[in-house]
Amino acid sequence: MTTPKSSQRYGTKTVVYIAIMAALGTAVSIITINFVHLGVWQIALDLSHLGTFLVAIPGGPILGAITGALVGIYPGIAFGYVWGSLGIVGLIGLPVGKAMAGFTTGYVQRVLKRPFLSVIIGYVPECIFTVVLFVFIVPITTAMPVNIALLISLGIVAKAWIEILFMAFVMETIFLSRGIVSMLRTIFLEWDYTPLTEL
Repeated sequence: MTTPKSSQRYGTKTVVYIAIMAALGTAVSIITINFVHLGVWQIALDLSHLGTFLVAIPGGPILGAITGALVGIYPGIAFGYVWGSLGIVGLIGLPVGKAMAGFTTGYVQRVLKRPFLSVIIGYVPECIFTVVLFVFIVPITTAMPVNIALLISLGIVAKAWIEILFMAFVMETIFLSRGIVSMLRTIFLEWDYTPLTEL
């Protein structure tokens, strides 16, 4: 008896793939954050969303959110207690923000079916969340002046948009590959996507 596709959606292959991409995102985060960081300014290079987007695009919003939250753990620790001083706000806020990006990217991809646009639009909620977090929460928990918190948040999102543009190009390039798309279709059985190379 054949198992219906819907019941296979979150099978072993899916769990393993998410775990691998979360580990990849974390590894990239560790390397990039430790390579370029501006300490008390809470600003550092962070390409951890590579793992998020590699799940969100084929796997959809829920799996994208889960992966985003997982890859946000190390940046949360780093900006909360190592390179930054955000404390619990960073530890919780970064995984939440990255989960938002994963969810939105996965949702937009299902509608537009174009990785580049999905990544760009997918980051918007996290961008807004970051500014709100710094302006309304960080000054309370760290006694940081609001104007300084706003300045830092604008620096963070400006840097982040450069990262997002880079990762959007990377995702569009990766998902042009028929081989990669074919492989991912064996993991995400209901993924509705056609690479530009096949249009």
